[in-house]
Amino acid sequence: MAQNKTLEKEKTEKEKWRAVYCDSVKFKGYLAPKSWTLCVGAGISKGIVPDWHNLAHHVVNSAYNLSLNDDEFQKIVSETGWSLDSWIQAAANKFQADGRESADFKSLIESQIYSIIRSKATGMGLSRYLIQVLSDPHSAPRDRVIEICDFLENTFSGSSLFQTGRALIQCEKSGTAPKAVLTFNADTLLETYINLNLRRTHYLGPGPYGHPEFPFVQVTRPVIKSGNNIPIIHCHGAIAPKDTGVHRHRDSRDRLIFLEQEYLDMASSRASWGESQFLFHAHSTKMVFLGLSMADSNIRKWMNGINIEKSRDLQLFGYEGIPNPHHVWIKPEPAAPQMKQVYLLSLLHLGVRPGWIKSWRDVETALLNLSSAI
Repeated sequence: MAQNKTLEKEKTEKEKWRAVYCDSVKFKGYLAPKSWTLCVGAGISKGIVPDWHNLAHHVVNSAYNLSLNDDEFQKIVSETGWSLDSWIQAAANKFQADGRESADFKSLIESQIYSIIRSKATGMGLSRYLIQVLSDPHSAPRDRVIEICDFLENTFSGSSLFQTGRALIQCEKSGTAPKAVLTFNADTLLETYINLNLRRTHYLGPGPYGHPEFPFVQVTRPVIKSGNNIPIIHCHGAIAPKDTGVHRHRDSRDRLIFLEQEYLDMASSRASWGESQFLFHAHSTKMVFLGLSMADSNIRKWMNGINIEKSRDLQLFGYEGIPNPHHVWIKPEPAAPQMKQVYLLSLLHLGVRPGWIKSWRDVETALLNLSSAI
């Protein structure tokens, strides 16, 4: 027993500080079924929804009735040193000072989040029912589902959102699905696309045609239970495009953590729902971070605490620490060897290491290889 333990320690010492190569045979099946969690951020929706800077810019202009161009807004942000969520908070404060309701501000956020999709659909026949389908992809008419799904893929072909959605569908079919998907995005496009894709595939296949199975379920608040389905959990709340014809609206805009005040409230809370969900999955599964800069202070705080706790337990069994962290941050491999080393060592205290891909075009292949779905 002692000899085996010594050999194991020598082996891990040799393999210390290694990144994960997401497309390599060596790391195929690195993620065991139902023992990993995909954690996604705004990067997967890049190009489909405005980035944080553009969103803050347009919200501030709208709230204060300004016409700042991008350079002017960038200069103000730089001069003040305020974070972008602080500027969104400033816009919300203006709404409050003017006597407008919080719901009005959330409607402004919604209009900005889905502004690019609406703009791209302008002048096309499908613009009449675009929001209806995005708001309720489960029950929208069959032909419209196919048309909107095709429109999204063709218009935003370079987005990682569709690669992620397709990979999750394939993982579920092959029995290698994650335990959950955690998202810090306010938009509901990932689960919407998954449902549209499943319905399109079903309708384009042989009949009879009813409804396909929906193995993924959107979870936006504590009272929603996923049952045996795979939850897509919105840790910071969600805001879906609102259609007046839909009786039951599927989001949690009342729980949205978007403003600086909301973010600070969550950070100071001991048991917020989003934090509890994140900590549970980070403790019990391997986390795969995708579309995140890993700059979020809450995520860094949570991961650091988990890593310290695990390291203390390992020390009780004679190990000095975790040679190679279990959690993976998917990111294109830098060309410069020095930067590979920087990224490799920068997140060790969080228990996270890079998962290299050649480019963002390889997201789908990376997820399928790591989960052994291919």
